[in-house]
This record gives sequence, C-alpha cells and structure tokens, in this order.
Amino acid sequence: MGIFSILGLGKSDTLYFPGCTTYFKFQQNYELYQKIFSKLGVNFKISEKKVCSGLSALEAGYEQEARKLARRNFEIFKEEGIKSIITNSPEAYKMFLYNYPEILPDWNISVKNLWAIILDKLKTKPRLIKYKTTESVTYQDSCYLGRYCGIYDEPREILKLIGYEIKELFDSRSESICCGSCGGLPIANAELANEIAKEKILQAKRIGVKKIIVVSMKNYELLKKNAKDSEIEILELSEVLALALGIKIKEKEQTIGEQLEEEQPEEDLIIDIKPDENETKGKLKPQETEGVLGEEEKIED
Repeated sequence: MGIFSILGLGKSDTLYFPGCTTYFKFQQNYELYQKIFSKLGVNFKISEKKVCSGLSALEAGYEQEARKLARRNFEIFKEEGIKSIITNSPEAYKMFLYNYPEILPDWNISVKNLWAIILDKLKTKPRLIKYKTTESVTYQDSCYLGRYCGIYDEPREILKLIGYEIKELFDSRSESICCGSCGGLPIANAELANEIAKEKILQAKRIGVKKIIVVSMKNYELLKKNAKDSEIEILELSEVLALALGIKIKEKEQTIGEQLEEEQPEEDLIIDIKPDENETKGKLKPQETEGVLGEEEKIED
C-alpha cells in the first residue's frame, strides 16, 4: 500500500471518501476498496484529514453541527483541489448528493456513483474477473442507496457479473424493509434494531440462501452481529469483489466495532456533542487521521 504515491505516478482530483464506519471500524474493507480501485483502474486521492460527512448529526437533529461539518469538509476539499468524490458509503453518498447542496449554496463538487463506475469497469474489462461463483445469495438494499438515491440495479448487476444468482427477499428494491441500522436506531433503541436485523436474517433463511451481501458498512455491522450462530454469512461488496478479482484478503482481526460491541461506538467515533454556554457544539473524534495510502493516488490500467 502506498507504492503509487511513492512512485509519483501522478495526481487525481477525485477523492475517495470512505465514511466514518468504514474508516474507523473496518480498516480491512477500507484497504480492500483501495486495492479494488487499483485493480480496476479507478483514479483517486486520499485525504489525510478525516471529517464526518455530518449525516449522523443531521438525523439526530443537530442541524447547526451538521452545517459546521459540511462547511469544514468543503474547505478541506477546496484546499486539496478536489473536483469530485467517490464513496462506498451510501450514507455519505446521500449526504453529499442531496444535503450538501441544500446546506452549502456554493457546493460545486461532483458526487460520482461508485457502483456504476465499478460495474462499467467490470463490463469493459471482463478479463479482470479471475474467479466466478455459481452461488445463490440475497442482496439487502441499503435504505440510503435505494430509497433515497434510487440505486437498485448497479450492485445487483455487479454481483451477477461475478457469477452470483440473486434470490430476492420477500420485500426488496423500493419495497425493501430496513435492516435496523438506519437513522441512529442502534444507538437510540439497540434492542429494536437487533430485533429488526434478526428478522432480516430469518427472511434469508426462508428463501433458502446462506449469504446476505450488503453495500453499507452500517448494514454489515448490525447484521453480522446478529447473524452469529444463524448459519447465515454477511458479506460486504468489497469482500466478494476482492475474491472475484483475485485480491488476497487478510485474516480478519477483531474490529473496533466488535471490541466496543457492548458500548455505543458510533457515539464515540462519529460525533461527540458537548454543551457550550451559547450553543451545542459537535466535533469529530479524531478530526485528522493519516490516510493508509498517503496523500495522492493515481492508478494505471
């Protein structure tokens, strides 16, 4: 990791924004996405400054804090010459695509559909697919990617290209039922969130599949926790793509999310609200963290 920056192969004005859950809790998936971009020839840049998109604050009712986070991100993007963004986080994608233009009148950064980019790369370079499967799985629609952003087909088409047969859940696409991870529910009502997740896992059993594939790390975290001893495996898109592309996946260590499972990690890792004399102020912990690949990336075919 980092060899492309060391070799100085060029610059990119497209930022890869992993989102808080990917970066702070699932570093392996964060690294996998960068390897996938490298393999597919997706140009991108890594920022050393990691600031939350602000969606958690916005959904919790802290609009002023969300505005501050949005403004800080925009300042960073302008400082680093960012013209466009790709993100594997449906939550951040929705925030950048729909909320930032409302919050920031001068917002002028293009938000690219990463799933469409990956699909196009796989279609135009089928030789990159080293291993195909014939397995039947189901796909859980992310509320943010599907219901908010209308993206249903691209993730499914990616899975079909690498050989998966998709068996749809009883409620899917625009009728999909949330898995319990949205809107801060795991923090506000963890018991209810877990019950919803368990029901989703039972649905997968009823249609006769053993794997649920997701594109949201929040979905991944909640479903994986509730799938223990269920004989249902939860996989995130980067994991199945890495296998198909022949990218070695390191043996997983315990994630931060698993280490803090008994606590409320998102409260600590994403937004810390503290009262002030005049107003409530929010801050990200930590605000600046070193990127895995360094400051700039250029991936060649």
